[in-house]
Amino acid sequence: MSALEIRGGGLVIRGAPSPSAETGLFVGRDGLQGWQGLPARRREAMARAVADGEFDVPVRLPARVITIDPGIILARSDIDLQKWCDQVNGWGATGLRFWIVVDHLGQQLTSLVRVLASEGVDLQRRGGGLLRGALSAQLVAADPRKYAVDATPFVVSGAGGSVLVPSRGNFPATPTIEIPSAPSSWSVTSPGGTFTVTGATAGGTHRLDMRTGRVTRDGAWMPGVGRGRLWSVPNGTQWNHTLSAPGRILLADTYV
Repeated sequence: MSALEIRGGGLVIRGAPSPSAETGLFVGRDGLQGWQGLPARRREAMARAVADGEFDVPVRLPARVITIDPGIILARSDIDLQKWCDQVNGWGATGLRFWIVVDHLGQQLTSLVRVLASEGVDLQRRGGGLLRGALSAQLVAADPRKYAVDATPFVVSGAGGSVLVPSRGNFPATPTIEIPSAPSSWSVTSPGGTFTVTGATAGGTHRLDMRTGRVTRDGAWMPGVGRGRLWSVPNGTQWNHTLSAPGRILLADTYV
């Protein structure tokens, strides 16, 4: 595998050809922008009426725009080159979101994107037994954060037990709590506060998404059963989480 590989939406775009992948789609030199960092933050300026300066307002992250340009298409025949061009031109053409996974410098992260533009063309260049085309693409991730592909589970084996949950990314990471064979009432507590579930349907697996506060049972939403504080684990720290029922905390390291 090359030092760079982008997978998602039915395509694999590699950083460079290799003995196991001499043809296909490749990122040209310096051809990936917008993945490693965000160029600017976003703020809503509010001027002070009849006064100097502005109100101090929060600074937020913008959407992430990922550009692949230049890109290269290598093929052994006209038919294969046209096939690759067709796949690039149809990438994300429905407008639906999909996850991409980017392997880069030994790190594997994922992001939910839509394709803004994607084009593959024949360059009419032949040489070395290979036909050559060009590709370019631009993707947007409304959520600019990048997540570890596999969330790490931290298990609490007994009621009232606790576990340390570390956040190893460069941005606060939001946990998800799962309670198998769940009772009708349970709670989770951390330095960020306490979230309590009461009056829920017992049994099955309860799942609390700390990003939204939504509680589900085997995938079905149970409105009105959860209340309390929502939190993210600050990056570079580890927070102790206590569960009133056996379960686990899932945390995907988060990056910007």
